[in-house]
Amino acid sequence: PGTAGGVPRRGRWQRAAGDGAEAGAQAAEKRAAAAEADDAAADTQAREVVFEEREGPLPPRSKPRVFPRPSAAAALGGKELGAIRSVCVIGGGPAGLSCCRWLCDAGLEVILVQESRGLGGKLCTKFVNGKDDPTLHFDMGVQLLQPLGPLRAALDGIVEPWPLPGRFKRLACAGDWSSWRIRETVDLPIEGFVVGVPSMSAIGRHLATQCKGLTMHVDRTAVVRGQDPKTGRWEVEWKREEANFGQLKYRPELKDVPAEVGRADFDAVVLAFEANKVLRGCKSGYKMVQPSATPEITKRLAKRTRTSQMWNLMVAFDTEIEMPWDAATFEGHRSISWVAVDSSKPQRAKVPQCFMVFCTQEWADWKQWGKRDVERDLLDEFLGLLEKVVGRRPPKPCFVMAGRWGNDTEVPLTGEKPRGEFPMRALGLRQEPAPAVWDAVGRMGATGDWARGFSVSDAYVAGQEMAAAVLADA
Repeated sequence: PGTAGGVPRRGRWQRAAGDGAEAGAQAAEKRAAAAEADDAAADTQAREVVFEEREGPLPPRSKPRVFPRPSAAAALGGKELGAIRSVCVIGGGPAGLSCCRWLCDAGLEVILVQESRGLGGKLCTKFVNGKDDPTLHFDMGVQLLQPLGPLRAALDGIVEPWPLPGRFKRLACAGDWSSWRIRETVDLPIEGFVVGVPSMSAIGRHLATQCKGLTMHVDRTAVVRGQDPKTGRWEVEWKREEANFGQLKYRPELKDVPAEVGRADFDAVVLAFEANKVLRGCKSGYKMVQPSATPEITKRLAKRTRTSQMWNLMVAFDTEIEMPWDAATFEGHRSISWVAVDSSKPQRAKVPQCFMVFCTQEWADWKQWGKRDVERDLLDEFLGLLEKVVGRRPPKPCFVMAGRWGNDTEVPLTGEKPRGEFPMRALGLRQEPAPAVWDAVGRMGATGDWARGFSVSDAYVAGQEMAAAVLADA
């Protein structure tokens, strides 16, 4: 790439018609849709229980409820609402599952709707050839865990230590885009670091088993249709829309759109997913949904949280490369921030040897990348890095695939500052409590790691704090 003063010339981002950041965000979501591969693991065995009397094609309402309805919230402000006995939690990541657990323990009727096939959110392992062939396996999001707080006990029996002693490094690099060198290699402490076994996706399923009496609907997108101004109850339906071209490429079974639509009324709703989707909804094919947050939640989140988009690269080799480490974080490298040998993780297939690479935020922001560009340019950077690490040119990969990681928390609601690039920033736990984003009048809440910090431990505690807020009004 061309450089000016050692720094690449930046490309020009294309924006959709319209002004402001909202138009830019919508354009970015449309670009991401074509490149998006489903991050859910293909080895999901989540239990699905449905209300048969509510399933099947439903006729359209003669007077559909359209949300937002500020007037409904205003009307409810002066009324005595009934007790909260039923809750719909939308989003099956650590925050959503944690919230479900505490609500179920309190005896509430809880239904979880998850848009992907698997549970766990950012805790997901992609099996390229399906769950029956685990040879090609890549951890798409969180690379390793440091369970702290209540999460530590919740993960008992489903995680094992990784990396092993002496196999976790920090590589300090020097130079510019065109010429660089490894200046220093430092051992990093490994105490407390673990990964899910046999995959990261197993953690989501494990957390779901702790939610006694929970009803789940997976691979369905939830639509919050509106709130009844008389009773304050929320109407939620779950279904699957048509997939776009990019989604069909990686999940051809999505061409068969199920006709059934589930629907139920709830005393409260919890939105347990990314803050940017809480505010703007999603424009991505079968996950498409309009924003449904109440005006109060929108007010609390707007301009106070921020996410960024990154790229990862899945690479596999037919023959095993003898590596001096199993995981490494990079400082001073302009393109690559993280490399993990996923085949070194416990209970994983060793050959083909699978690597997961994450780019730096600087590289991701350089220009508008397409998947083919990433699979060419970032692969070239990675092969060059391997050559410096092992002292010889690596063999030709047998598998290469790029993935877009579109919801990396940059600024959480608490204003915490990130420490390093993803995935190293997704460790630790904020010790101070964080106020739950709960609209007591509208009886809707929103939660995720973004509510307090960056880590899975933060997400799990955020779900617990949300459940406490709901139960205070129950």
